Amino acid sequence: MSRKSVKVAVTYIVTILITLVVAGGVVWYMLTHMLFQEKEDPTSSIHLEEMVDSENYEPALEDNRTLLLIIDTEKRQTASCFVVTRFLATEQQLVLLPLPSNTFCESDSGSDTLYNIYRNGGTTAAVKAVESCIDVKIDKYMKFNEESFYVIADLFGGVDYDVPYNLVYTNPDTGEETIIREGKTYINSSDIRKIITYPNFNSGEEYRAKAAGVIFSSLINSALDASYATHLDEYFSTVINSDVETDITAYDYEESAEAVKYVIQNNQKPAVFVPASGTTDESGAYHLDENFLKSITEWFKLYDKDGNPTRLE
Repeated sequence: MSRKSVKVAVTYIVTILITLVVAGGVVWYMLTHMLFQEKEDPTSSIHLEEMVDSENYEPALEDNRTLLLIIDTEKRQTASCFVVTRFLATEQQLVLLPLPSNTFCESDSGSDTLYNIYRNGGTTAAVKAVESCIDVKIDKYMKFNEESFYVIADLFGGVDYDVPYNLVYTNPDTGEETIIREGKTYINSSDIRKIITYPNFNSGEEYRAKAAGVIFSSLINSALDASYATHLDEYFSTVINSDVETDITAYDYEESAEAVKYVIQNNQKPAVFVPASGTTDESGAYHLDENFLKSITEWFKLYDKDGNPTRLE
């Protein structure tokens, strides 16, 4: 991936996941788009301390965006996270919808779990599968490996999390040990990765997805404050060489920069976590229930200017 593409990708996720938001984590598209002229230094291109005059600007429906965040730290199902992130400039919110990796989806090659579709077809296949599954257009995607996840997560610092029970696991491939004790504890980026990729939760992939949603939304809301935005140029420099894969362009950010600044000014706790709802069949595939799928219209504010629902045909 070229240095220019990396700059664009990292700037985008920091702007959305750090100032609004992953996870990004993951994480956080975790997330709008990037503004850099060719050959310009990003730290001199963006000055978020020059905030938007909210009296003269109001975001429009066209400023809302949907991003798919993929965290892929190892080649195993439980080390991958898929988070649909909806940036609602009009609502001053960032809605996080983590999908269990075993979610049943349709793809061009047939029906399978989201993880299998992604592993066999890559990010493009995952985007199409998620669109088909939840009936929502994905505008852009961002994929983080372990290195780029740490870069983003470290900028948030950490967060208090209520561990449901002792998490003990030895990774057979890497030898890494996970020992995180039950109860409320402060977790850093390493702990976060171990929790969101823990393979032995009692309720399986559905609970792992919910754990990611709770952690990412709490991380975003606890870290974001007015001073955070004014130091974003420094953060851009820190993460400029992160290995992030994305289809976001400089033009994408230019379209969204003003809306991002508006949200920073008006809501320092924008992250909202929406847990998926469904059932797991005998084969281990997770099927989203119909009522939950219908509720996405309201959660994501998928309406046109006349108030009519807008979903994929």
